[in-house]
Amino acid sequence: MGRKGLIILALLALGLGAAYYIQQGNSRPQPASAGREPLLPGLQGKLAQVSAVDVQRPGQPELRLERKGDLWVLPAKADYPAAGQPVATLLRALAEAHKVEAKTANPDLHGRVGLADKGNAGEQGVRVKLERGGEPPLELLVGKPAQQGKGQLVRLYGDNQVWLVDQPMPMPATELNWLDRRVAAIPFAQVRQVEVVYPNGSRLTVYRDSAEEPNLKLKQLPKGRRLAYEAAANGMATLFAGLEFADNAPLAQVQFKGKPMLEFSLSTFDGGELRGVVYPQGEQPWLVLKDKKGLGDELVPGKLDWAYRLEPFHYQALAKKLEDVLAAK
Repeated sequence: MGRKGLIILALLALGLGAAYYIQQGNSRPQPASAGREPLLPGLQGKLAQVSAVDVQRPGQPELRLERKGDLWVLPAKADYPAAGQPVATLLRALAEAHKVEAKTANPDLHGRVGLADKGNAGEQGVRVKLERGGEPPLELLVGKPAQQGKGQLVRLYGDNQVWLVDQPMPMPATELNWLDRRVAAIPFAQVRQVEVVYPNGSRLTVYRDSAEEPNLKLKQLPKGRRLAYEAAANGMATLFAGLEFADNAPLAQVQFKGKPMLEFSLSTFDGGELRGVVYPQGEQPWLVLKDKKGLGDELVPGKLDWAYRLEPFHYQALAKKLEDVLAAK
């Protein structure tokens, strides 16, 4: 190969090397907010100062959350605890949000990105206000998510400038989903027995002798009969592993009329006990916890002075009759 050919090969190698270097450099992860201005500088490192959060969705009542010690509560729900994850997610997103790109500052275009002050519900933004004790509140409107990536379109309240920020800001759409909806979280492995008693005196008791048994047995099993299938009775216990309410109200505000639909008791292998009653109200089942022993709030977050509306399928899982769990004759 001649001198000219060697020179060409050398230049080609240099070009390939440079391209590889540039490609590798571009592929290196860059800090998401490098060189970008924080959306809310006054929130940086000061989340603990936030004492209340107001969320105003178009066409819905204003929702307020307040910090009470280590908990967030909803004052409109008699200070019932809020679910920790939605509040933490929103506050973290607001604190970490950085401006990526300035969008329109024309108020006539705000409705297109869901950041209008007025107009149809689909054109208005979700107004979020953070109270910080003696500091001035922070207010912004949250609009549509970014068309590409995971950001969000937002506008500081009173400022026409729309910004694309680098953080999504998911928020529950209803008051119910801001609440800590857990009533019971007792793992099936811990349940020794569940008993249901009906107003006519009939009862159904499912149990097992040891935690190693995979399925519950039926105490009232008639001679010559068997369960519909091996795990037919398990649903009466697995219900309490992740029981959430569909609505709730302070017990003092609820007037139950007539007899209960059923009473139940649950016991665990380590001596825990839970008792409750289900009442009919407006053609819906409402659960009231009567007593709990040896079961901490992590296992039974539900409160004794509240009533909880159950989903029909939750009630049906508990309200079993004898023939419901037996195989056909």
